[in-house]
Amino acid sequence: MNNPSLIILVFIAGAGAGWLARTMSEPVQSQFELVVAGRNQPAENPGNNSSATAQTLSPAGVKPGGAPDTPQAVGVNQRRLQQFAVEPSSRAISQSFQNLLDDRLYFDAMTLYQEQVQQDPQSAIQLKKVLLDRLDLLSKDRNNSDFSELIDNYLAVYFDDIDVLLVLAEFNQANGSYLEAVDVYLLAKTYAYTEVEQQKLLARFNDFTRAVDNLYSNAKNWLPLINFYSHINASGLMTSPHQYRQAIAHLRSGDEYFAVEQFKQLLNDSLVGESAAIALNNLTESAQTPPEPVSPVADASETIALEKRGNQYLVDLTVNRRDDVKLLIDTGASITTLSRASFDTLTTGGEAEIVDRRVFRTAGGVIMGTVYSVPELRLGSYVITNSQIAVIDFDTSRGFDGLLGMNVLGQFRFQIDQDNAKLLLSSK
Repeated sequence: MNNPSLIILVFIAGAGAGWLARTMSEPVQSQFELVVAGRNQPAENPGNNSSATAQTLSPAGVKPGGAPDTPQAVGVNQRRLQQFAVEPSSRAISQSFQNLLDDRLYFDAMTLYQEQVQQDPQSAIQLKKVLLDRLDLLSKDRNNSDFSELIDNYLAVYFDDIDVLLVLAEFNQANGSYLEAVDVYLLAKTYAYTEVEQQKLLARFNDFTRAVDNLYSNAKNWLPLINFYSHINASGLMTSPHQYRQAIAHLRSGDEYFAVEQFKQLLNDSLVGESAAIALNNLTESAQTPPEPVSPVADASETIALEKRGNQYLVDLTVNRRDDVKLLIDTGASITTLSRASFDTLTTGGEAEIVDRRVFRTAGGVIMGTVYSVPELRLGSYVITNSQIAVIDFDTSRGFDGLLGMNVLGQFRFQIDQDNAKLLLSSK
């Protein structure tokens, strides 16, 4: 080993092997760094380094015998390298998003989603699919609390997302909150800018109204159905088919006068004019005056004093036998509602349990509210157990605490004696 010539020869061989190893490894190391950094473009490799990279990472890019492939094949391999650099990062982001949803860290999940919308819209599309799947799962599992929290966090930023608003409308429908579903459809219509979105929204809304109409009609529950169509009309979503079915509901409830007037207005309509004419003809041919509808509370077992406010009436409701609240009677409201300020003053508030969060339409616009289940409500001498109330922020300066809705009133036969300002109740 002391022979100088042998030492020089060994040194030259070692240097050559080191140079060869370095030359072959540099492109691979560069690509690895790209993967770690999450970049979309491979490192620049002038000269033959690009083919060396392709040979190192993709043996399919080398012809038998070790000769480099054609330039076209090298381009294909470069695209494969770009996918290799991008896909692991996208998968990691998607998995992180799902992990945040699993851990119910919905605010953090939405923060990650916003970052991807700004930095990598293609990745955000995948996260949107994950979000919709999770909302669908929570809705099917009736996990109302998590569903409401997740969708609330999303809509706080992306309030005009038609797809998510339609999911929320279907959620309200599944929970029997039909008037709130109408409010969500109204909100979605505001943001349906394209014709495709408008047609999609109209089709879904028509399916929804038919389902609710069939539900109430099969049960011969005409008053809630009439209120349902009145709410649609007040929302500005009324169409001629809705008007026709509204007239049918009035006719079957005994209100022939309203039905006849509605049919007359629809005679020249291209969609339901023929059906309206047939309905009018049938009424004329029958030549029978329908019997006067029997007062639903002719044998009222309870009379409750009301406080008149203009054309409206206030009634006292007792919560859990201790707290009295003054509510405005609203047959167009599907659920009894309290203001947040009034709810916070209840001594029995701690006994209420959160059910979910929903979208409500108020005079001030569409807002989110929290729905609670309360052990007991008292209306006169009647007791309603495990009923729901919605708590939302609204102005209480008019001197009442909330609205008495149909989830309470609908459990009775009721009538308002306007002459004497009395609420007449009897059991169904």
